[in-house]
Amino acid sequence: MKKVTLLQTLRKILPAAVSLLLAAGMAAASELLHDKEIIFPEITAVAIGALAAPKQSWNTSRLRLLLTITAAAVTGVGLVLFVPIPLVFKLPLAIICAVAWVTVSKTEFLPAISACVLPVLLGTRSPVYIGSVAVMTSLILLAQYILERNGFREKNTFTPTEPDKKLLTLRMKQIAAASVICILPALSGEIFFIAPPLIVAFFEMSKPGSKLLERMPQVLMLIAAAAVSGVAFRFVLTEKLGLPLTVSAILSCAVILAAVCKIKLYFPPCGAIATLPLIIPEEALLKFPFEISASALVFTAAAFALSKEQIIIVKVKKILRPQN
Repeated sequence: MKKVTLLQTLRKILPAAVSLLLAAGMAAASELLHDKEIIFPEITAVAIGALAAPKQSWNTSRLRLLLTITAAAVTGVGLVLFVPIPLVFKLPLAIICAVAWVTVSKTEFLPAISACVLPVLLGTRSPVYIGSVAVMTSLILLAQYILERNGFREKNTFTPTEPDKKLLTLRMKQIAAASVICILPALSGEIFFIAPPLIVAFFEMSKPGSKLLERMPQVLMLIAAAAVSGVAFRFVLTEKLGLPLTVSAILSCAVILAAVCKIKLYFPPCGAIATLPLIIPEEALLKFPFEISASALVFTAAAFALSKEQIIIVKVKKILRPQN
């Protein structure tokens, strides 16, 4: 009985503990090498979806996940280096490119959008960012493989998502809606109103069959809690008390991992939101939670409107079908 209980406890705790260890390692490497480009906030999201969640959050294989997110990161840095156009035009282009990679890979791995948009928002030009994305994602997938082989995680079954007319139409609507929301923040320079994890969250909430809108209050609570915890730990512990950024990273990630496991809502974008304060300018810290929370409402409303439109179209088609 004790062995069974211990095994059950390990199955619950170990994946989250590994996720936390990887996030801590990323932050520590960034501090040791004095290079913030190493910190890729979406890695915490990938860890939640690929490790902490009992079942993988996305329909993708390990190889396709790695290739998609790396290609998106390369594209994002490439847009910064070689496409000298204003941010208000470059952002929609980044979203289009990222969605194209997701579609071509025949997966539903939407965090690739963040991997492409983040360097565009922050003006990242360093190949270190691309290396961090590839290495950290590989470590997460290796950990996932080991946990699956030893019975600590349910094995994922991948079924290619064919890009049919219905999916392509939805993707165009999602891109258009996200691009419109990005216009004012891009023009005003208030870029954290359009933090990449929020764009990913919008795509996740507005996709067919998503249950996230049914738990909208908890989704918004997680987003706000992630933003507040990330800012609070960095501001108090690192900026005011002088503790290493790694300590702030560990605690902010621990809080959000505990929250998603407690309410059993494994919502990957909140992990990225909790990690993002580690790399933003100090002067932007205090307004970050307010911008994230306000923008989350806008993106959620857009996802709700798009979801309702899809439901209405389906109902109309069902009504008209007998007459054809």
